[in-house]
Amino acid sequence: MNNKKFIGIWTLGLAAESSAIREQIETAFNKATKEKDDWFYKITVSGKNYFVADNGEFGFTAMLPDEY
Repeated sequence: MNNKKFIGIWTLGLAAESSAIREQIETAFNKATKEKDDWFYKITVSGKNYFVADNGEFGFTAMLPDEY
């Protein structure tokens, strides 16, 4: 599995979230990439869903579900 996956872009909706939430999303994403090699991940933090998808250019993009 590829362990070099990273979140390179945060959408405007996630940029408005606290840095603590973004850090939790990144931690959950890093864990998810070790468990499953995929292009799309659904991350749940504090009962709220977020999406992280391969953007084909600069790692992965983290977003709110309504930004997908």
